Amino acid sequence: MDREQAERERERMADEHPEATWLVAEQRPGDWAVVKVGLAPAGPTGDSIEARAKPDHAEDPRSTRMQNPYGNF
Repeated sequence: MDREQAERERERMADEHPEATWLVAEQRPGDWAVVKVGLAPAGPTGDSIEARAKPDHAEDPRSTRMQNPYGNF
């Protein structure tokens, strides 16, 4: 099958089986095939993930001299 035939077949398979992902792959030079990949098409899944609130940052427990040993005080 040449690449154009494989592309047409991929489109037909995608229309008939939208639950799967179909790709065109070259098996050998000039020999193309349609392959089914184990990926579901992208779309809403209905799952939701909640982001956790970020914790407050604690004060630096080091002394001022240790935080900035070269600075002016």
